[in-house]
Amino acid sequence: MHNAGLTDTLPWIALNLACATWPALHKELTRYLAEPEHRDGILREGMQALEAGVQGLGEKLAAMQRSRAFAAEVERLQTSQVTLLTLVDSLYPQLLRWIPSPPPVLYVRGTLQPQSQLAVAVVGSRKPSHYGQMMAQRLSAALAQHGYTVVSGLARGIDSLAHEGALRASGQTLAVLGSGINVIYPPENRRLYERIGEQGAVLSEFPFDTKPDRWNFPRRNRIISGLALGTLVIEATAHSGSLHTARHALEQGREVFAVPGRIDAPNSQGTNELIKSGAKLVAEINDILEEFPAAVRHSAQQYQTPAVSSASPQTSVTLSAQEAQILALLQAEETHIDTLIHASQLPAQVVASILVMLELRGLVQQFPGKFFTCRRRETAETIDERK
Repeated sequence: MHNAGLTDTLPWIALNLACATWPALHKELTRYLAEPEHRDGILREGMQALEAGVQGLGEKLAAMQRSRAFAAEVERLQTSQVTLLTLVDSLYPQLLRWIPSPPPVLYVRGTLQPQSQLAVAVVGSRKPSHYGQMMAQRLSAALAQHGYTVVSGLARGIDSLAHEGALRASGQTLAVLGSGINVIYPPENRRLYERIGEQGAVLSEFPFDTKPDRWNFPRRNRIISGLALGTLVIEATAHSGSLHTARHALEQGREVFAVPGRIDAPNSQGTNELIKSGAKLVAEINDILEEFPAAVRHSAQQYQTPAVSSASPQTSVTLSAQEAQILALLQAEETHIDTLIHASQLPAQVVASILVMLELRGLVQQFPGKFFTCRRRETAETIDERK
């Protein structure tokens, strides 16, 4: 994917800028694209079909191509590591092409691989509980290991954890921005943004330098669900933006999944309501995979990655008696460090040091508030038996 020749995409660049300049044009274009026969015509005839179907579009495109903003956008594309995909491009994601309002243009940083067509969106709260954090990483890693691409929005909380889970499992992940492709939001996710660009792709429909204004995110959400076979929601309040993504998925004819939570927790109100309304309850990875057609599951098999638990030979791991003791006390649920100190009867500084070493070996995962879980229960049992 490269920008060696932008000639064929120039009218599409102008179209995207024109929609950002004239909101009424964007609404008219959205209405036009909502008709399947119109999209068929665009695939056959390209921009000519759009100019014939959207009143006044030709004049606006001509005016935009004479503007400084257009010249600057073209120059940025020619000198950046960003690729532009249009609705008629063969590399444009097929699943996204057939949603009711597909973005005419996608800015892409990274590479869309064939397995990007086998995607599951994972979204949820920006302030997840320890349980939500654990489920986001665990299920996203499992999806990647089974050959599926994880799609999310690079936001704080569940989105970031979903990307992290896929990356740690050596899988593919796509991040869809509510800003220009060069505007990283939240800013603390810069390193994650870079890693996704290296091991997947970052996408945006917005022109360069577009700020992450709040009204951009509902538009962004339809792309997240539109890229995916189904959307998994992990923790969401009653008015969460994640529920908007789930509604988009339903409108697009895609699967909707939800992880149940405590009935008295605000972060579970949205997900529990989704389940009551018919979303598939997810307790483990097979609850998602079994909803996909056999042909999809068969296609995903060729992209499976080695499971994290078998990434390295366990027989080479040696632990001290104290390390084995702490690991044996950890459960799949979050355990606070004070509980470990009390149960082990070891000094606090010793337990803290042991947990750091276990985390570095990939045997323990830490969550905010000094909570810990055992990342690989089968590893702990093997070690205990040898001890």
